[in-house]
Amino acid sequence: MLFTIIYVFKNIIKNNSRNALVISVLFIVYLGMASETPALLFSPLFLFSFILYFLMFSIALDAFKKSKLLGVYLFITVFFIPPNIFENYRGLLFPVTYLSHLSYLLYLLSAKLFKNWKNSHEL
Repeated sequence: MLFTIIYVFKNIIKNNSRNALVISVLFIVYLGMASETPALLFSPLFLFSFILYFLMFSIALDAFKKSKLLGVYLFITVFFIPPNIFENYRGLLFPVTYLSHLSYLLYLLSAKLFKNWKNSHEL
């Protein structure tokens, strides 16, 4: 099962890495311009944010290729993470993003596990 999880992640990142890289860089630049405080480039917080946005945009792009409505929903939920976009809801909306992306990943994992089970057993 562990190798199935790694296989699903590998396929998502392999198929969407270039576009997710561009989108995540543009999104972080936008957040840097919209913020009042200057952000240090290559700080641990910047690196963590970049990796997080890269993974979330990779997942959203994969969902967009499979289902336009689900992909748009996952793209919209990424905007719930930064506190300077929805200032009145600071810290309240990020669970929606994480749970949405995790649900999509679990759906892909379950579909892959079912496909493996169906091919290995005769029905």
